[in-house]
Amino acid sequence: MSMLEQQLKEQRMYAEANLRDAHRFKRYITVTSIGVEDLELGESKIECLKVYFDGIYGFIPKDKMDDYEFKSLNAFVDSEFEILVEQVIADDNNAYFIGNRTAALELQSNLFWSAAKEGRIRANTVHSAFVSGVDKTNLYLIVNGIRTRMPREEYSYVYHRDLREVVSRGEQIDVKIISINAEEQTVKFSRRVLEADPAVFLSEYKPGGVYAAEINNINPELGVFVTLKPHGISALAQFPSMRIGRHIKEGDRCNLKVGRVDLQTGHIYGHIVLTKVHQLGKASRS
Repeated sequence: MSMLEQQLKEQRMYAEANLRDAHRFKRYITVTSIGVEDLELGESKIECLKVYFDGIYGFIPKDKMDDYEFKSLNAFVDSEFEILVEQVIADDNNAYFIGNRTAALELQSNLFWSAAKEGRIRANTVHSAFVSGVDKTNLYLIVNGIRTRMPREEYSYVYHRDLREVVSRGEQIDVKIISINAEEQTVKFSRRVLEADPAVFLSEYKPGGVYAAEINNINPELGVFVTLKPHGISALAQFPSMRIGRHIKEGDRCNLKVGRVDLQTGHIYGHIVLTKVHQLGKASRS
């Protein structure tokens, strides 16, 4: 046996011992997902997420990945998360294990609330969150086994029209607890509070000044929300006249003429002005 083969054998034996201990004492382990495969168990085939732990492959059946049905496991490939070891299968030449993520989440959740009741987890602490889902305006997170929905406004000070353009399911992000009630088992998280508040730059925008911006939301009732450059500060513009309004859409660059800066609330108000380029473009088409 070569030195490399001997090292690999020793590594596998050590990892196998850790897996058996994790199974025996119900400790969760952190694995890396590397793909999706069908695992043959008896006469049936089960779609599984294939994972890796210290040189040994494992499989998480689709129905043990979470407590609700996924359309596909593909989104979880190339992620790290915790599981409980249900079974270790080994012979002289090979070893693999069966994992259960749902059970690990339940264990983590119980440990989280126990620690919260004892005061070991409190507001303003930072935790790693697993993105289990995302839509246009919300992130669905798993934080220490706790399932929670984080709205768009808590993701960033910068406005994002569609969170699916900036976050993918399976990512890990840091979040901070902004409120927690251990007795009622309620908790709220925010990623935004970990960023520098762009409101400190409010004084750089002067009433009467015209600044580069990007339109991020057009609301016929409230007005046009824009993001001012270069600090990503949100501002509200009056809904423009039809002459201007028909030429703008979400994602467009524009200029905002600032009318008022409210330092107490951190809000900027103004109206959209057309650049000379836009005016020339309209003139050439008329």
